[in-house]
Amino acid sequence: MEGIYIVLILAVVLSIVIALILSFASEAFYVYEDPRLQDIINLLPLANCGQCGNPGCKGMAESILSEESKLTSCKPGNQEMRDAIKEYLESHPNEDGEFTKVKM
Repeated sequence: MEGIYIVLILAVVLSIVIALILSFASEAFYVYEDPRLQDIINLLPLANCGQCGNPGCKGMAESILSEESKLTSCKPGNQEMRDAIKEYLESHPNEDGEFTKVKM
């Protein structure tokens, strides 16, 4: 009977240790993501075709936010999409209060 208690205590202690390690790891390996990223992805055509030279629409959105790509490089996109993205970025600054320059 004492063996069961030892195993239970060991399991609880081990669970606590693993939880603490995971908690530390989640803080240590946190990756910041621009909160505007998902909104830009949703405005893109979501074809994930790679014709823009980026690995899918998420890559294109990241490239737009870092001011590396032109909106016209998205081949499946139309002028309405480009205008919507430009309008969004002109009205939503980053966390530093700076606006992203849109390349058409």
